[in-house]
Amino acid sequence: MKGRYTGPRMMGLFLGIVGLMLLTVAACSEEPTATPVPTNTPAPTPTEAMMEPTPTEEAMESMEPKEPVKVYTSNWTSVELNTRIPAYIIEHGYGYPVEYIPGTTTTMIATFPQGEMDVNMELWRQNILDWYVEQTEAGTIIDLAGTADSLPNGSKGQILEQSAQGFYVPQYVIDENPGLQSVSDLPEYWELFEDPEDPGKGVMINCILGWKCQRLNRAKWHAYGLFDTYNVAEPGSAGALDAAIKGAYTAGDPVLAYYWEPTTIVNELDLYRLEEPEWTQECQDTLNEATAEGVQPPFDTATEACAYQVWDVHSAVHRNLQERAPEVTEFLANVFIGALNVGTLEIWKDENDAEWRDVAIYYLKNNRDVWTSWITDDNADEIIASVDAALANE
Repeated sequence: MKGRYTGPRMMGLFLGIVGLMLLTVAACSEEPTATPVPTNTPAPTPTEAMMEPTPTEEAMESMEPKEPVKVYTSNWTSVELNTRIPAYIIEHGYGYPVEYIPGTTTTMIATFPQGEMDVNMELWRQNILDWYVEQTEAGTIIDLAGTADSLPNGSKGQILEQSAQGFYVPQYVIDENPGLQSVSDLPEYWELFEDPEDPGKGVMINCILGWKCQRLNRAKWHAYGLFDTYNVAEPGSAGALDAAIKGAYTAGDPVLAYYWEPTTIVNELDLYRLEEPEWTQECQDTLNEATAEGVQPPFDTATEACAYQVWDVHSAVHRNLQERAPEVTEFLANVFIGALNVGTLEIWKDENDAEWRDVAIYYLKNNRDVWTSWITDDNADEIIASVDAALANE
């Protein structure tokens, strides 16, 4: 048998044959012959390779490099942190390499169903509802919270609490102009938000280029009839959007901008969300049709507009990940940091001029009681120990 040492057995058989031959010769001889005394020859020492057991098939599979987990990321704070923090655990606890796939909503909806990414930790499904329904019904995309409209905060698979979106102004603007309560009031107050590049109109700072809300807000602006009195400025990143709002707030100036909540910037700057007509499915269908893929700006076919639907935000995976790494999928469903905690981390990042990875490490080191509760595997102690060891070296 391959790998089995047979040296002593063969030596014994050889000596036995020699002894039998000598006995036969002695029996046939007229003079007795002394039987030779065999010399004790030490058996060869087995090599180290011979002493090691053959690895089992299961052990061999565990030694093979794991396929990377590809995680979608984009240019806003919450998705970066809701991605980087669990990704550190996936890499150092579960042993999967992590690849970050940057993009926008437009690129995500094209590549996620194709398996070019495995994870989207912030699926803002209310903004891409037709796509979401199509992909979840086909089973291509797995919503880790299920497809219910809204869940209690902190539910499994939920990554952000119920989220509102809309058009915000600082509360001090409302205090000084109590007649400004709704988007329908904006034409009367355009001079408050005068565009420095076009003094005859006001300016609204829109959602980030490439996000679905950028297109929806433009369609809303047409339906509300606001392009007659306002221009739309579109920042290229969440950082640019934040800077525009914070800059105006610091100077005590009026500013009108799209944003969402719960977020630190809305709370800390005491921003007021202007009223819009109540959301209805019919209204949403009109907006979706006006901003469908392939339709280009100005999106002026939108005849009706309304507020964004208030929903929570879920995490999602491609079905391939659920099949090949169910333990990672289960872990991701347990991850919940919370919007306001993410906002606090954003402040720490700015104050310490830190990278996203640094913020993830900071969170993990200071919130061990939280992230260890996300790990529910049978070998949870081993996974946690691996993460702890990695953090100790940071």
